[in-house]
Amino acid sequence: MKWLLVISSLMSFFNVSYANERIVIAGGSLTEIVYALGYGDHVVGVDQTSSYPDDVKQLPQIGYWKLLNIEGILSLSPSLFITWRDAEPNNIIEQVSQANVDILSLQRVPPTPELLYLNMTTIGHKLNKITEANQLVQQIQQHLTQVQQKIAKHPQKPKVLFMLSMGGNNMIAGKNTVADAIMTIAGGDNIATHSSYKTFSAESLIISNPEAIVFTSQSVEQMGGLDKLSAIPGLTETAAWKNHRIITIDQAYLLGLGPRVTQAVDVLYQGFYPK
Repeated sequence: MKWLLVISSLMSFFNVSYANERIVIAGGSLTEIVYALGYGDHVVGVDQTSSYPDDVKQLPQIGYWKLLNIEGILSLSPSLFITWRDAEPNNIIEQVSQANVDILSLQRVPPTPELLYLNMTTIGHKLNKITEANQLVQQIQQHLTQVQQKIAKHPQKPKVLFMLSMGGNNMIAGKNTVADAIMTIAGGDNIATHSSYKTFSAESLIISNPEAIVFTSQSVEQMGGLDKLSAIPGLTETAAWKNHRIITIDQAYLLGLGPRVTQAVDVLYQGFYPK
């Protein structure tokens, strides 16, 4: 009987502990994972890269994950802080930990499905949502496998580029970027061989001659619409422009590999392999 009372007390303690959890998250895809696991009600603050689901837009902001402020985080009285291991400033995780806040820091790169699955299960264990995490991983794995089977039926992968317009500069996504990872999963051959992001000259764009170019819908809107993209030097000389293979996708998909990777891959696959 005493053992039953002890077990009952422990279960009550953990239930109360989880019920009172206050989570602050710095990392858009990490926020999406927590919500996808059904734990969004415990999130009390997020960073600027967290924009999905819509509920997070009503939450207090703690800034950008690479420029965090200890006061902003602690003002929300978190019991758990979830972020990337390379969050900045470099000592931010240590500072939060010294304030007796539980920390879960996760690896951000390389942006692969395998790392996404690992992060999902790690967060699932932390939040006592192990079953939900395993189910979510299985759903994504099955969906991406189906996409790969469809890609295998095509004799050749299209040459593609991802272009991000930032303050008048047009940056091309190279290797070790989320854009490169998602385009590759969707069956595109990213012809940009550099690492991270860099600008392309008009000559480089013409010579590379991509068959499809991906833009964020926000970039297109900022430039005034699809027809205004013709102002980008060299773009109109590419096969992508001539064959109307300009693909737009919400930038939230490209800020980190998250639970909606299947939706992002579907959008790009349809653009890379139009019927």
